[in-house]
Amino acid sequence: MKSRIIVIDNIKIICILLITIIFIAFIVIKIINNNQMESTPTYEEQEEINVENNKIGSIETNITTNNKVERKIDFPTELEGTEVIGKVEIPKINLVTYILAETSKETLNKSVTKLCGPKINGVGNLCITGHNYNNKNMFKDLKKLNKGDSIFITDMKGNKIEYLVYDIYKVYPKETECLSQETNGERQITLITCTSGAIKRLIVKATEFYD
Repeated sequence: MKSRIIVIDNIKIICILLITIIFIAFIVIKIINNNQMESTPTYEEQEEINVENNKIGSIETNITTNNKVERKIDFPTELEGTEVIGKVEIPKINLVTYILAETSKETLNKSVTKLCGPKINGVGNLCITGHNYNNKNMFKDLKKLNKGDSIFITDMKGNKIEYLVYDIYKVYPKETECLSQETNGERQITLITCTSGAIKRLIVKATEFYD
């Protein structure tokens, strides 16, 4: 009789423990669900978040677009019907002029032109030629340059590189060694114009300046 009572009591204790465990588990699951509901935005809240993200994206896009526009505001893509591919600036002689894509009798009367070589500011020897006419956008004052003077070349993406003059000399028209593209992987430029009387060519060689 006593053993039956003990067994019954044990069963009661086990039942109570099971009920207690189930109750605690229920409470824990409820708390977890509540936390998830609080951390998950409602449909309306998610819509507001999406709108704000779109605004931020639009602002970033506009900034990028505006930067590109600002780089080209004062940089024409053509000059009197001829494509412009870059700009030359030589502070020593107060020269700012645009580089035209083609070299011909017609284009040389407009501005300086690319004679041969790589793309603007590319690796190699970019050769730029121009008349020594007494025009503000020509090479009339190249003869005033000295070794160590700065020349700045800007491409159509707004990238600007400084070159330092390292050699100045004169050649006859048939002497074309100055056009060589052997630069040992460096960026170089060669400016070419006529001397007085057009008997010889004035050559100004410059190489990229590194800080």
